Amino acid sequence: MNILEVELCMGSSCFARGNAQALEHIEAYLESNKLTDQVKLSGHLCLSTCSEGPNIRIGGVLHKHVRPETVVILIEAALQGKEPCYG
Repeated sequence: MNILEVELCMGSSCFARGNAQALEHIEAYLESNKLTDQVKLSGHLCLSTCSEGPNIRIGGVLHKHVRPETVVILIEAALQGKEPCYG
């Protein structure tokens, strides 16, 4: 089984712009869907694109300007090997 790596920027800029809430969404989603063994969640102090935050890297793909309510869509798409659909 492949483990999906989800890296959340926890630097002060990204954290203040929404990654604090994104973290809550991710943790709740993983727990309620019993995905904690399929997703490795980690935090980083900086993903080096502060002006374009909040940032999250999912499966090696950097997503910029991520809203907390869309992180689950991004993770679901990555788990299914698809492009995210916001529709």
